Amino acid sequence: MLSYKGLDITFSLYNERWREMRKICLLHLFSLKQVNSFRPIREGEVSCMIKKISAQSSSGQIINLSDTVMFLSSSIINLSDTVMFLSSSIICRVAVGKRYEESRNGKSRFDELLKEAQELGAGLFVGDYFTTLGWIDKLSGMISRIEKICKDLDQFYQKLIDDHLNMNRPDSMNGDILDLLMSLRD
Repeated sequence: MLSYKGLDITFSLYNERWREMRKICLLHLFSLKQVNSFRPIREGEVSCMIKKISAQSSSGQIINLSDTVMFLSSSIINLSDTVMFLSSSIICRVAVGKRYEESRNGKSRFDELLKEAQELGAGLFVGDYFTTLGWIDKLSGMISRIEKICKDLDQFYQKLIDDHLNMNRPDSMNGDILDLLMSLRD
């Protein structure tokens, strides 16, 4: 369900459609020129991450023990979350020209949707291994969870497309990957 019945480039069968998608990716989306055009976005997001880490650790102390420098801080910085947020920010800005800031509880709706989709993608679906026992997935609630996340992702994607079709959209959305894909569609 998450791959739209194998229609994405990852799970698609090797056929004419797959070769066309691969050609679009190589010539338009991930060409050297296109990748280089997103360099300012990558540099800006890394700069924001460094400023965020610096602000969080500004109350710490530097202690020099022989040749080893230790940094003690009253705040703990989770680098896994920080790097994940950096990756998410870069991907969002490159793909859709927007930044999805952290909400009050630390995650954006976009991050919540992605995390849920990842958990379901890695989850065990009995019906994938034993088709006659697929009813167990319905009984366990896995089917309803994946249907809900697919519906939520579809709504999220549709809003992104609608935002790109809006004539009053911000300049940051010009030239992103979604914009490029929509121009290729035309």
